[in-house]
Amino acid sequence: MRVGRRGGVVNRIPRHFRTLLLAASRNENSGVGFFSRLRKVLTGWYVVAPLLAGLGIAVGVWTFANATPGQPRVGIIDIPFTVITEDSAYVVGRLLDYARQDDSIQAVVIKLTSPGGGAAASEHLYLETRRLRAEKPVVVVMNGLVASGGYMMSMGASYLYTKPSSLVGNVGVVSAADPLVPPVPGEDVVFSGRHKLDGASRRDWIGMVDELKSAFAQTVVSERGDRLRISWDELIEARIYSGLDAVKLGLADEIGSDSDAIEKAAELAGISNYGFVDVNLELQIEIIRELQRILEPLGSEDGANLVDALDLLLPDLDESDPVLEAFLEENGDGVSGLQALRGLMLERQLSTDQADPLPDFPLGIGRSNIYYLYVGHGS
Repeated sequence: MRVGRRGGVVNRIPRHFRTLLLAASRNENSGVGFFSRLRKVLTGWYVVAPLLAGLGIAVGVWTFANATPGQPRVGIIDIPFTVITEDSAYVVGRLLDYARQDDSIQAVVIKLTSPGGGAAASEHLYLETRRLRAEKPVVVVMNGLVASGGYMMSMGASYLYTKPSSLVGNVGVVSAADPLVPPVPGEDVVFSGRHKLDGASRRDWIGMVDELKSAFAQTVVSERGDRLRISWDELIEARIYSGLDAVKLGLADEIGSDSDAIEKAAELAGISNYGFVDVNLELQIEIIRELQRILEPLGSEDGANLVDALDLLLPDLDESDPVLEAFLEENGDGVSGLQALRGLMLERQLSTDQADPLPDFPLGIGRSNIYYLYVGHGS
């Protein structure tokens, strides 16, 4: 009976272990034979399977910790009342690009107020917003006024919030066509081609405006899709609507606040326990670091400072320039001083006086006169 009980216990031991134990107890095997049996035991499924499972868990934890470091974040871009020009479009474009390239930012909220502006600049911001949307959700909060080119920019977003009293829409074009009788240039001006100076006839300009109006409206129809509940004819009237009416007509998605927009952006991105990024501030810090990196070597020898570096960069600068005064008040240090320097460099190096663009050139250069711009009631 005792042997039977012991046999019952032995029979419950895995076969490889049982063989090893019996061989060891009888001293039948030694050396290579013993290690051969030990290898078989260690490579059995009851040993290998738990090892592989543990290894898989460890690899998964390491991958999660290293591939997605830190907390997911929602980027906030604040665009206060801004007329869209080439300069402002450049700045807003950099904000959008910063949010796109920062991998920790998984969704973006844009707080927007703009009456629109230049046609090409507005189109640029629409395309850049759509490019950002292709990589991460973009939610726009339309505040006091988002019209014409500002509304075009918002078409690049994933979702649109508005306030009840916001002014939204104004899908259309403003342009200045030549007068019915164009002025005759002086005899000292020689030009080739009938429209070398004016670019096109009055009829051509009117046709161009109509073409751009249709393209703008088609962008709205394409982006809003089934959400749009307004006829084509009404859309191209270029009316402006309250936020309440904009939601009813499908020009916007929902009435909501900044907090609603943040929650929606996180929902679209599928993230929780998220943090925030002030994209405006982060870009300013990046620009300051760039300027410091450029200017620091110029002020490191012979007692030179950033003001001396400024003289090297802008030798013809007027000492009474108010922006220079702001820079000097900071002694070349601090955020406002460096921002002033950046403004000076952009203003002095990139702008051109259109009244006298080239030495001895007999004519002025006309500004761009095609706009997606809401100019206001009664103007």
